[in-house]
Amino acid sequence: MVPQKNKKGQLVDKQGRMINSKGYLVDGQGNVIDKDGRQIFESKHLLEDEIPKIFPFTKFNIKNILGDFEMDPVGNPILDKDKNGNLIDR
Repeated sequence: MVPQKNKKGQLVDKQGRMINSKGYLVDGQGNVIDKDGRQIFESKHLLEDEIPKIFPFTKFNIKNILGDFEMDPVGNPILDKDKNGNLIDR
């Protein structure tokens, strides 16, 4: 979808509200706002119009959430279910 521009050349959404190049609602100073006009992020905290990532330093280990499933000869997991239909692992 190609962003629309208003008569002043500013990017706007389908309702005519100002947005930045990433599609976030903004006020006249470029601060990211919510649908009610309340400021969420100051423009100085945006990096190339993108809001800051909330968890940039969170360490995530995929092994903490992987199940322990029996595998078939092709390498696909064999998914067993309990009496309620929930998937179970070994």
